[in-house]
Amino acid sequence: MAKNTSKGSGDKKNVWKGIQKRLSTAATKKPQDGEQVSTHTKTEDSRSKTSSITSLDDFKDAENDTVEDDEDDDYFQNEDLEEKQKKSPEEKQTEEIRDSLEETKVEGTLKNSARPLSEMAFILPALQNHGYDSDEDDNDNDNESLKDPREIQEEKKPFEENEKEEVTKSVEPQAIQPAAAPILPVELKPVSSEKPTTYEPIPDEKEATKEIPTKKLHEMHAIYTPMLVPEHKQDSTQEDAEAVTSVPEIKDSDLSPVKQPVTDTQKADPDSGIPDNGTIDSEVVDSGVSSSSPPVEKQTNRLANILPAVEESFKHITSASDLKKSLEEQLPARDKERASRSREFEYSIEDPIDLDLFRDNVIAIQSIDPKDIPVNDLKPRQQEEAGKEGMKYLFDNRFMKAKSIFETRSTVDPLYALGLGAMAFIKAIMTFHEFDRETAMSALATAYTIAKAQIDNTSFKKPFKDTVTQYFTSILSHNNTGLPANPSASTMPNSSGGISDPSSFMPNGVLRAHVVKAECCLLMGILQMTQESVIGYLKCGLNIRRAYHSYGIVWREYKRMGQEYTKYMDCDTVSAIQFGIGSVHLILSSMPPKILKIFSLLGWKSDKQLGFALLKLCLEGGGIRAPLASLMLLAYYSVLTSFAPQLYTKDMMSPAIECLLDAQGKHPNSCFFLFFAARISRVAKNLPLSIQSFTFAAESSKGEWTEVAMKQLSDYEIGFNLALQLDWKAAATYFEQLSQEKYWSPAFSKYFVGACFEMNGQRTEAILAFAQVPESAKDQSKKSYIDAYVEKKVEFFQKSGYQDLDFSLPGIEIFLVLNAFEYMEKESLEACLEKVERALEMIYEREKIEYTIRLRELVPASAPPDYYDQRCVLLLSKASILNSLGRYDETIPHLNWVLDHRDCITHETWVVPFAYWESGVTSWGLNNYVKSRKLWQLAMACTKYDFEYRMAVRLSLALSKCDDIGVTHIDDKELKGESTNSRKRMPILSISPQVV
Repeated sequence: MAKNTSKGSGDKKNVWKGIQKRLSTAATKKPQDGEQVSTHTKTEDSRSKTSSITSLDDFKDAENDTVEDDEDDDYFQNEDLEEKQKKSPEEKQTEEIRDSLEETKVEGTLKNSARPLSEMAFILPALQNHGYDSDEDDNDNDNESLKDPREIQEEKKPFEENEKEEVTKSVEPQAIQPAAAPILPVELKPVSSEKPTTYEPIPDEKEATKEIPTKKLHEMHAIYTPMLVPEHKQDSTQEDAEAVTSVPEIKDSDLSPVKQPVTDTQKADPDSGIPDNGTIDSEVVDSGVSSSSPPVEKQTNRLANILPAVEESFKHITSASDLKKSLEEQLPARDKERASRSREFEYSIEDPIDLDLFRDNVIAIQSIDPKDIPVNDLKPRQQEEAGKEGMKYLFDNRFMKAKSIFETRSTVDPLYALGLGAMAFIKAIMTFHEFDRETAMSALATAYTIAKAQIDNTSFKKPFKDTVTQYFTSILSHNNTGLPANPSASTMPNSSGGISDPSSFMPNGVLRAHVVKAECCLLMGILQMTQESVIGYLKCGLNIRRAYHSYGIVWREYKRMGQEYTKYMDCDTVSAIQFGIGSVHLILSSMPPKILKIFSLLGWKSDKQLGFALLKLCLEGGGIRAPLASLMLLAYYSVLTSFAPQLYTKDMMSPAIECLLDAQGKHPNSCFFLFFAARISRVAKNLPLSIQSFTFAAESSKGEWTEVAMKQLSDYEIGFNLALQLDWKAAATYFEQLSQEKYWSPAFSKYFVGACFEMNGQRTEAILAFAQVPESAKDQSKKSYIDAYVEKKVEFFQKSGYQDLDFSLPGIEIFLVLNAFEYMEKESLEACLEKVERALEMIYEREKIEYTIRLRELVPASAPPDYYDQRCVLLLSKASILNSLGRYDETIPHLNWVLDHRDCITHETWVVPFAYWESGVTSWGLNNYVKSRKLWQLAMACTKYDFEYRMAVRLSLALSKCDDIGVTHIDDKELKGESTNSRKRMPILSISPQVV
């Protein structure tokens, strides 16, 4: 044809450039609505049939000064349609099948590129960027880390939104399609400038695409698919590359921040370098227009931009599969039979889903006979493979799968029985329900029995000489940590410089059983410690002593084996003693002296540094107890920063984030680590990020064994975070639901609902909620300290018929008791301070009125004003808020008034030790550390008040901090001053020995 001449091709090239320029300019100036776009599409279809794109006038204007040839009409003819009509039907079917298979490959690549990010990948970068602001640094951009990178870019360049929409609409009529196979055109949508409220992926909006016949698509395809080739290919494709330059320059960030991967098929065929989702690939445009364009920065949240393309890809894949089915139906009967025989031995790769795993949600404790427990004869290397799969599933949120694995050998193997007990322990810690606690105790006791029976059934007996030597060594040696002394050379193997026979070591199976025994006792002790009662602490001490004895046996053998311990002991047993001994020392180091007196029967003192070192060794070892070591460290950091955030937040934030980063690499979506990430975010005063992380933790356990427990725990924490943001209405909704679900303490949940209504100004709803607290407390079989507190508060309100509620701020009082003011933003603290000052003014006005009555009336019937309890609570709340704001000097008069009138406090007896605590915080802020230690020791001397054990833990952590900085214990004489020692008078002059 004549169109192959150089002159004709040059003229048609200029015409095509002019047409595209006019189309883009018209679309930019006159954006069209939905009806106009559809009309335009129909017009384009009709024009494609008549081989003309625009009207005659537009065509002449686009031609400019170029000579018009008769060959121009032939240029716009659809040659593909003519060639296809010449082909036979068999060749058409073969090409359609081949094109659909290539399309499926490309779409599979797109699906792989749309892999969603883990929840921890959203939480940890924001937590690291947020950091912790000091009290002196009041930065207004505290929550900037929560913004999506696209949101920050939009704030910096707001004018790009209009330009982006105009460019998108200008490209929309020219939806470029790949030449491989005809597909449905997809209209580009401008990126929404609305700010995302969370880190969750933005759901894609499905638009109804109009189905167009295949014949029309072939005709449109010839118009909208010019060859796009990079500039460095200057040979035969130079003309097509120049055709692209007429398209307006489109930035990659304007259309889609996602780079589509280039497959091998696309590299081989330049025509397939354009994605079939209606967008222009950033790499192709940059290479075809400007090869020196800077690389596009990777975005954090790309899932929202990938989802529409994945959806369209799925549509094309399904359409291709329908085409294959229709072709297979047309096959002869003989070919169908041959195809069925070829797929005769095709089976699914994945295991079939056992629905019984998801029906059985209860850990059943089966009865066992100790005599039937087999002996563990596995070698160290064989033993290391046991239990790994179950622990992996446990921390990957596949709880039902882990439970089924542990149940396979839970009646004969102590390690598998311990796995079930650990699952029951975790659930009991999350729910605080009595039934779950009893189930966990039973499961752990069963595992303990199996381990003990396995030890007893083993025929191994230690030599009498070694037994006597170890006995005298343990008596004569003195070790503050309670660990056995280093063994003598006679008990070590020859390879380690000793003279002992390696056959004298305990078998690996016996050592592992001792470790399981110890771990069962440790977990039972932690459960008993959470009861916060004297009996519970006593039982906890006994279990920890029993656990430490078993750990000591394995530790002694571990030391005897020397440097070649790996020959006789598996690595998981070594990590077990590191985890157990480290956890014991870390737990006891945070206990108050009152509780440590109960633990004094252990005969040794805790070593916090030893606990940290052993847990970190266990974590670095990477055994099956490495995730448990991470949880123990995170729990310790969380306890320190929640009980005494004024002292430990700045020191504990960095190691806590490091521990979370390590956990993210191994278990990125574990609900446990997401939960602790939320707790650490709250300590960093990043409450929106904390709420988001709690939501992720609840969503990651949906449909699994811990769904209800994690959902209730997350709802409790989210409700508390909302209250810290002073969103009382939303917080009341969460706690109302928890009260109906009987979670933890229904009485406290109902009281918190009433407190939220009162803080929100809804007095009637608050009174109705308070009236239901006693009924909720009666349903509890065992009342906790928080139940006793809320019952006393409601009785105090009812004494005045709820007339004195104006003098109380129950919501702020809860923050005071839980030491939660440190988590609040400056604006929220100032709002709380205004409410406290308003309540104090109302007390003053009431006292003024009542004293005026007593000035005018003799012996009035009303009693003298007595608002010491309310005023002391409000003044203490004000002092705590001022300490959180860093205004330490302003707290001194308020705290002095509370301590001076401590004898007038009759109902709120807990105010006095809390006032000593706040006084110590004030002195700490004023750098008077000795004064702080003295005040905290005075608070430790107070007894028999609400929250006594909770305050004892807080004071113990504060005194431990004083020990770390060198502020030692102060004697009681210095605290109380001089005394007469019960005598009537004190001697003025001391009598010297010479006079006597």
